[in-house]
Amino acid sequence: MKDELLDEIITIFKAQEDPLIASGMKAYMRNQFEYLGLTSPVRKSLSKPIVRELSKEPKTSVYSLIKTLWEQPEREFHYLALDLYFNVAKKMMDEKDIDLLEWMICQHSWWDTIDFIAPKLVRIYFDKFPTKRDEIIDRWIKTGNIWLQRSSLLFQLKQKDEVDYPFMIATIKRLSGTKEFFINKAIGWLLREHSKRIPLEIKAYILTHQNQLSPLSVREGLKYC
Repeated sequence: MKDELLDEIITIFKAQEDPLIASGMKAYMRNQFEYLGLTSPVRKSLSKPIVRELSKEPKTSVYSLIKTLWEQPEREFHYLALDLYFNVAKKMMDEKDIDLLEWMICQHSWWDTIDFIAPKLVRIYFDKFPTKRDEIIDRWIKTGNIWLQRSSLLFQLKQKDEVDYPFMIATIKRLSGTKEFFINKAIGWLLREHSKRIPLEIKAYILTHQNQLSPLSVREGLKYC
């Protein structure tokens, strides 16, 4: 079933490919990925019936297809995998899902997929299995992999009143001092997002620790303060 469905999906997507749009998409992503050239509205219209159909399938089939889609060279298939995970597979999550999420974070890594996986899928995982959080985040930070580290920050992005503020600040402190753009940007983004709800605490933290934070993190974090 998986191979037949995959062939069908590839056929459907490739029937709408546009080489000119694909070239622009590829250039925007610094030529790191291949593209079919499907605009977001086109891709979503093609994905919707596929996602709806997969909602009826057993867990093994859904997860197998997600992994196979992630292994395809074109980025649009990765986006479909994320749609499937968020709309179908998240309801089936168990503790072993962290292995697949970590694999997805580390394969075909770039900000566009990480910024979906971390605040949506990783957050859902830790909401379901909160006792796993400290161990996994500690391990991700220690790997030195910037995408696992960015995920360690951004899974907290949309937690609003549910954010564990001391844990968030501890994570920021562990990752401050780097020259890595994607980490410093994530720190600033995380601080900026939570400044909407706790502006005094965030501003005080940034001003007190601005010598440890990068200028980018400070600038981003204070944007709404």
